Amino acid sequence: MKLLPGFIAVLTLSSAISLSASAAEKPITVQIDQEQLQLTTNAPLNDGHAILVPMRPIFEKLGLNVVFDAKTSTITATKEGVVIKLQLGSKNASINGIIKPLQTAPKMIKNVTYVPVRFVSEATGNNVVWNATTRTVEITSLQSSDDTVTVADFFSNYVKYSNEENYDGFMSLIDSKSPIAQIGPQIKQQFEMYNLKNSVDQLNIIELKANEATVHTIESTKKISGPFMPDSQTEYVYSLTRSSKDAGWKISNLQLQAVKYILPEGALTAEVTVPKADEDAIKAVFTANLDYTNKEDLDGVMSTIDESAPGYEQNRLVATQLFQAYDLESSIESSKIIDYTGDTAVLYSVQTIKKLKGPQFQDNRNTTITTLKKSADGKWKLVQSYLLSSEALK
Repeated sequence: MKLLPGFIAVLTLSSAISLSASAAEKPITVQIDQEQLQLTTNAPLNDGHAILVPMRPIFEKLGLNVVFDAKTSTITATKEGVVIKLQLGSKNASINGIIKPLQTAPKMIKNVTYVPVRFVSEATGNNVVWNATTRTVEITSLQSSDDTVTVADFFSNYVKYSNEENYDGFMSLIDSKSPIAQIGPQIKQQFEMYNLKNSVDQLNIIELKANEATVHTIESTKKISGPFMPDSQTEYVYSLTRSSKDAGWKISNLQLQAVKYILPEGALTAEVTVPKADEDAIKAVFTANLDYTNKEDLDGVMSTIDESAPGYEQNRLVATQLFQAYDLESSIESSKIIDYTGDTAVLYSVQTIKKLKGPQFQDNRNTTITTLKKSADGKWKLVQSYLLSSEALK
């Protein structure tokens, strides 16, 4: 569920910003109840589709017995009546005989079995959060409580008010003393512009006290009608508070953990009619943005971005830092206009970014969609980009 566009990560207006995520990434670590595991010889990894963690050390730390059958490539983990079975290369796992689909199939890497981090949560009943900022997998033992029902009810109302575009109901869920309460005008504008379908796909209570709760969610947003917007799946960590046990929960703080943008179905195959002059101008400014980036011409890069765009000054700062650290080469493999209204457009593109000089950097191929706006003087400029996928180049 998208709280509002401003809370979703603003990704690359110039190709430079998408590059920063690939540069000199810290190793992924794992914490169980705030204790860091020593996994120097079998560290977690990102295969481009999911965060993968070594199964045996984590499951054994959580009290499970793990057995690997080399003949069938089957892994079995057991604890107190719970039987978990996986097979290398299969996207189906079994928990007490119930088949569970996996985001990514288990892999054997250097004699270590890796599984998607989300499966650890589903299989063991513990809460698992991927902290993208610190690149840490945080596993927390969850204690049961009657108040879990009230937290679940809170998020049911959150989805209900969002989908009904009930402004007063939605704002009643936010602590009036929190800085988040200032988003009121933006929420109202979003309700007026879009018809969205929101859902909470996964909800885990990380910590629950008498009048405080920390909750991790995975949420989905799908546009039903309105201007162009990619669908998205987002991870948040909410801080909830209440004045007393009988009072309702309120959002006091919100942290964005990760976001995945998804191209609406049929967007790539839809017929879009664009006047030749506008098509040429749109692709020209996009190409100019990359050319200026390759030349490390900061003023040139900024001249291709609309000054009213979200994160305009942040883009300037990131580009400055990137130019100081790296010499990179970006190129466009393909591009296509997938939406056009006369004064707005959306460009789908596939780009490659390769390091020429600088610290550690993973060359990659990025697929993005970029929104553009036509100004009063007829010039097209970039507004916002969404990273759809990133593939490491060999």
